[in-house]
Amino acid sequence: MFDLDAVAAEETKAPLTFTWHGQEWTLAHMTGVDWRVVELANEGDVEAIRKAFRLAMGAEQADRFDELPQPIAAMTALFKRWLDHNGTTEGESTASPDSSGSTAGPSKRPSKRTTRASGSGTSSRGR
Repeated sequence: MFDLDAVAAEETKAPLTFTWHGQEWTLAHMTGVDWRVVELANEGDVEAIRKAFRLAMGAEQADRFDELPQPIAAMTALFKRWLDHNGTTEGESTASPDSSGSTAGPSKRPSKRTTRASGSGTSSRGR
């Protein structure tokens, strides 16, 4: 039987620790946060970012954090740092597999034609 509880426990990674208003705070690694919330947060949904922070902090810590000022510049910097800590960037899904190199090639072969006009072979100069 596949034990998803065991997999989740093994996937737990180091949290991000930071200071704000002279206090130490901890955000759990994104692997411990509901992926649906992280997806919305990563798309820039402010309420989803707040919910992701709350889930990653736990209720008691999040309640204390919510009592402090949360200027957009500081919270944006914190979210970006959290993404970096988790090895992702804005717009990149944490649920997606790691990126691989590009496999794209040219859409079609370059034409071997020259820039000479085709057609009757007459030039408009001599008219």
